[in-house]
Amino acid sequence: MTPTQTIASPQTISASDKPKAIGFVRNDVSGLAAPRHASDVQRHAHMLGYQHVYTVRPPADVDDPIAYVVGMAAGLGVQVIVVFDLGHVDCQPALICDEGFDLETVCPQGTWARSAKHQPGVEMGAA
Repeated sequence: MTPTQTIASPQTISASDKPKAIGFVRNDVSGLAAPRHASDVQRHAHMLGYQHVYTVRPPADVDDPIAYVVGMAAGLGVQVIVVFDLGHVDCQPALICDEGFDLETVCPQGTWARSAKHQPGVEMGAA
């Protein structure tokens, strides 16, 4: 009888171990390309190893689509917001990062790190 050798299988990462991300696509920015941008955002999130939870496409009658997505992100407990390009955040990554979320762009590919650890219900600023 020969000895049995046990080979350890590679450890798999479950979805619950991955950071959560949501996509953000504005119809007023993407226009007719919105469905393709939504697909690209989801693919990009998966490629970076995030658990893509949802892609937010705010209704046309929302006055502040960035505040809308930030509220959704906070409610879903995500760490990352993925957009197609900076036009979706009015070319101001700080609008996302200052709220405590990382920002990822598909085109050009880029990462903006959160600039604050935001906790819902806690005002930030000087004491």
